[in-house]
Amino acid sequence: MNKGLIDFFNNPDNIVYPGHKLKGKERYRKLYHFTSFESFVKIWLSKELKFGSTINVNDIQESGKFFSVKHIEQLPIMCAFIDKLSLFRQISFTMDTDSYLKGFMNTMMWGYYGDKSRGVCIEFDYDKIIFPKGIIKGVVKYTDFPQQFTEIPSNITTLKQVNNYISKNIHKLFFCKQTGWKGENEYRVISSKEESLNIENSISCVYLTSCTSKECLWVEKLVKDPLLVKYLDFNNTSSICLPIDHYTKTSREEIIGAQNDPNNTLEHFKKQAWDYYEKHKNDENFSLILKTFSLCH
Repeated sequence: MNKGLIDFFNNPDNIVYPGHKLKGKERYRKLYHFTSFESFVKIWLSKELKFGSTINVNDIQESGKFFSVKHIEQLPIMCAFIDKLSLFRQISFTMDTDSYLKGFMNTMMWGYYGDKSRGVCIEFDYDKIIFPKGIIKGVVKYTDFPQQFTEIPSNITTLKQVNNYISKNIHKLFFCKQTGWKGENEYRVISSKEESLNIENSISCVYLTSCTSKECLWVEKLVKDPLLVKYLDFNNTSSICLPIDHYTKTSREEIIGAQNDPNNTLEHFKKQAWDYYEKHKNDENFSLILKTFSLCH
């Protein structure tokens, strides 16, 4: 397939597949947070994203950071490291992959964090998120061998020195993950003081995976703006499956309208096929080839 050959006119940004690789801030102009429907309701009503533990995470290498000291008299320093690091909490986002593949198209993330595709993906405008002073944020780097074991330098003797060491090595401690997690394409925000992140006026879209589910109807009622609610769909073109997005309300009206259209021959044929299958499905030797279909009236 030639580059730029497929132009999905239903995309408001007129983005052409395949897209170009993003660099720098282009990668996180939009950020995406996958969550369950129940959590989305709390986020939407509170206009806040809660920081979560940096210890009870699903990456065993991240949750199992180890420290050691050369001399037994340094053990209180090791305790200080463990205590100070435990204060940090995080919020994770997914970034865009390139100018076509948006973060909400990440099917792995829908399975991991989007309640097995029954949840919600929230899109944020990075420049409109209110980041408190002192908050630490950045792109997570992926490596085959992230540092899991840290030997505390023997010249660290005070709590101030502990804090300085953590501050200088913050990205090594919190923004480096094993390559196996690369598909998350993560942008991370951490803080040792804040409980939540103010996201008021920064939500630019809400995505689901269905335009007909009850969760979709509830989201539309909650959001109250049909231009903010879309769903992830796929367009099979030239033997490849391309992710695309549609407005939920428009698509649902088209689907229901087609289903209720008495002149829709395809729907009429589908009903006959299902009726025929249901009638004979208990006989595994019966031919399921329906040679004659009646036309709808």
